[in-house]
Amino acid sequence: MSQIQISNLVFTYSDGIQALNEIDLNLESGSKTALVGPNGAGKTSLLMAIAGLIQVQGEIQIGATLLTPETADELRKSMSFVFQNPDEMLFMPTVVEDVCFGLDTLGLTERQIEVRAREVLEQVALTGFEHRSAHHLSYGERRKVCLATCLARRSSLTLFDEPTRELDPQGRRNFINMFHEWGGTLILATHDLELVLETCDQMVLIDNGKIIKVGHPQEILANAKLMKAHRLEVPHSLSRHPHEHY
Repeated sequence: MSQIQISNLVFTYSDGIQALNEIDLNLESGSKTALVGPNGAGKTSLLMAIAGLIQVQGEIQIGATLLTPETADELRKSMSFVFQNPDEMLFMPTVVEDVCFGLDTLGLTERQIEVRAREVLEQVALTGFEHRSAHHLSYGERRKVCLATCLARRSSLTLFDEPTRELDPQGRRNFINMFHEWGGTLILATHDLELVLETCDQMVLIDNGKIIKVGHPQEILANAKLMKAHRLEVPHSLSRHPHEHY
């Protein structure tokens, strides 16, 4: 059974711009899905709709529960969202307090929270940053704190909006390693097409608020004609191979 079932999803901004247009999508439990498309395609809007952060037309069912204004808060307890802008997530006085925020609602003891915070900060290479203010860190370091906060929750559904943006090469590699080990259902919106190839088993190509194609990342990304039509490029690692479609 699909963990996420989306039917006839429509979202229009207050200025009349339609961000999502009749989206139908099923995502299986445990899948790793990339949302790919040019700027303004609707990727972030789709993530926010799944998280219940915007009011949409249509239906989103997560597990056995229909997402509604009444069920959104309860559903969000089992999901995490890594926002594109880390400053939307970090508000506590210290890094460790940001990481620990809300973990007590998961039934963890103070000792378990302490151990988990130490583990996830080590995973994102921020050991020793516990008592620093996140707002005094670099953009890339703040993004690592955001990843740590979501890692600590061990949610059954995690949403990522441009997770590798502004990460240095080592930080990006650490994220990829973490992503492979991350439990639950994962959905990421990204322009990092090599990341998609390395981490995801499914890709959704979206443009102008519509789903263009769903399939295996390598199959879609190797299609040069399709990529060009949607203002994208074939990733370098695929462009060297003869199976591109022109």
